[in-house]
Amino acid sequence: MNMTNFYDIGALLNRNYVGHGQQNYEIIFGASPYKQLKERVEEILAGNQAVVAGPGVPGAGKTTFYAYILAKYLKDDICREGVSFGYLYIYIAPTNDLVKDFIEKFLRFLRSVFGVECRPEILSRRIRVYGSKVSAPNYPQLLKAIDDEVVLVASTDWQRVAARILTRKEQVYLIDEASRMTFTRFFISIADAIAKGNAKGDIRGFTVIGDENQAIGLDEEERRYLLLSSIREMAEKGSDRVYVIPLNVSWRLPEDTARPIKVGFYNGNLVGKGTPIKVEPDYAIIQTLAREKPCQKYSKYIWDILQVASSHPLVHIELSEHFQIGEKYDKKRAELGWCLAYVLSNLVGSRQVSVVVPYTQMAFAIRILSSAIRTSRPPQNVRVATIASYLGREDDVIISIFGKEQASQCNTYYLRDPYTFNVQLSRQRNALFTIGSANILKISADYCKKISEKKTEKKILISGWEKLAKTLDELQAIQSSVTVNLA
Repeated sequence: MNMTNFYDIGALLNRNYVGHGQQNYEIIFGASPYKQLKERVEEILAGNQAVVAGPGVPGAGKTTFYAYILAKYLKDDICREGVSFGYLYIYIAPTNDLVKDFIEKFLRFLRSVFGVECRPEILSRRIRVYGSKVSAPNYPQLLKAIDDEVVLVASTDWQRVAARILTRKEQVYLIDEASRMTFTRFFISIADAIAKGNAKGDIRGFTVIGDENQAIGLDEEERRYLLLSSIREMAEKGSDRVYVIPLNVSWRLPEDTARPIKVGFYNGNLVGKGTPIKVEPDYAIIQTLAREKPCQKYSKYIWDILQVASSHPLVHIELSEHFQIGEKYDKKRAELGWCLAYVLSNLVGSRQVSVVVPYTQMAFAIRILSSAIRTSRPPQNVRVATIASYLGREDDVIISIFGKEQASQCNTYYLRDPYTFNVQLSRQRNALFTIGSANILKISADYCKKISEKKTEKKILISGWEKLAKTLDELQAIQSSVTVNLA
């Protein structure tokens, strides 16, 4: 259940990649709305000054799109010997996971889709990667400064890039704003200058794809500086250099599992194209579980949950009591979540099961619980993570355990930042299990909205509470739910 904390980017250069043919991606990215986005981005890559925004739903394929279009654009030049590049293509994302994912997908497209054979030594001279958790012991050149031979950079922030450019180059940025911080505020003034036709400097243009509904960890004032929101405002004012192209198709989320956030956070503008799975119960595994002391009292409930999961890819487990007051760890929820993960890991084959929780203390406690129990069939495909660490990540089966839901309080986890709930409910490729009291959390969201509705300084937060309440309404209304009394 250990999570990878450091990424060897150099190892990606030596990997053998197998992928789908070019035709498959041309079909996907050649259809609306990607066709329009692809055309605009290609214009920027060719040197035309413009700003393009693609607000996208979770699983819209933002990283995949960037990796594909850059691999296609650079395939004829990136491996040429003796070439100096006067231009630079820069991918910026807020997490090390996203940066590593982008490089991996770029190399896969370059080799398995476009058939480019290139020695790792050459690629290490053409590419730079920067982040707090990246390494390249066999190809240290990947982490060095940007000279004339470099054409592609992937980084967790633009400051790391700006500080390492040794020679003047024209720059095009491809930004993924799945962010916990407004690290792209620097680009707002540049976008404004491009929109007005008086841009100066080396930045020729940029595209930003992201989701304001998944930007977490921001206060009311910081949310006003999201790059996507700023570009929307520029486009509304009118400019032939600014384009906004919404992406409403999720290739990750199965439609049934996406319904709560589709209604709550996206006003119905989300189409789920992911592949759902239904879990077939196995009573022998339940019997094994019942022999483990922490899981004995939950075995009956888990059997009921599996009965529902055999017909539905989304199962909500409604708890009769709220999260333990005054703590960031709830023992009963931790035990139920881990015991359910144990059973599912033995039923879904090689698929990955992840338990996603709000608090670091909760994640740590579940990991300790899993290591303390010596089962005859220990799970090999389970991991535990916090919501904040899961930005830009996904897994096959997600178990989302709610945090504090106490009524009549507006300073608890989800009510301080309602958009975290959207992140927690949008990581699944195949199935989603939610554990918590949707009823109590809904009461809290309605209460906070009511007492704050006249406070104009909380306009964005109130909007978040409204979206949270709608999502919880949908979660309560689904037929695939099980009520569990942990008292």
